[in-house]
Amino acid sequence: MLNFKGRSFPNLLVGLGVITSVFTLSLQKPAAAQYTNQYPLFYDLQGNWANSCIVKLANQGIINGYPDGSFRPMMYINRAEFAAIVGKAFPQIPRTRRRVEFRDVHVYDWAHNHVAEAYQRNFLSGYPGRVFKPNQRITRSQVLVALASGLNYVPSRNVTSTLKTNFADANKIPRYAQSKIAAATERSIVVNYPDIRFLHPNKQATRAEVAAFLCQALASPNEASVVPQQYIVNNPIPLTAQSPY
Repeated sequence: MLNFKGRSFPNLLVGLGVITSVFTLSLQKPAAAQYTNQYPLFYDLQGNWANSCIVKLANQGIINGYPDGSFRPMMYINRAEFAAIVGKAFPQIPRTRRRVEFRDVHVYDWAHNHVAEAYQRNFLSGYPGRVFKPNQRITRSQVLVALASGLNYVPSRNVTSTLKTNFADANKIPRYAQSKIAAATERSIVVNYPDIRFLHPNKQATRAEVAAFLCQALASPNEASVVPQQYIVNNPIPLTAQSPY
């Protein structure tokens, strides 16, 4: 059993991927969702900052690569794929909301049940008009809000102080996300690469970034992190550098 910041969870099964604005076509299961039983080092991870984290999750059967042996760490993830992550990652989280059938996620779509369960467990919500937008790319702030919401994280310190102390671009964090991101920061879930001082909250999340968030979330209190320490946000930092983006 894995310890998720003081809570115990079974091994996860994760699927990752990308988003467009409005969903008009039926969903097709992405190539990344084709699983195998063997997880060798992916050929495109050499020198990647999240290599150790990705390999660890792959060896645990939590994430997977593509049939050609790649992981594609810089690819983005969409809402349907992220729903698959959290739906299978945290099966012991209770369903606190009634099931909703979204108009743009049909019963024959590969992500149908994943989306429904992610909603019931409060990881993700829909948009007005009972729309989910499954192909929409998810941002870094949205990933952190989803994890903090589903896991019921709440900040224990002043939100504004936490954000301004740790992020040079704190003013770019959407208002709705501030409390949850502060809570995730307190628990060392936030990973900022390449510069720890910049959250880039509105940047679309990559497969490597989501893997890093998961590695931090799954690490037990006394477990050494496989994410490079210089990218983990958990201490006050000087805010003097200019954003690399």
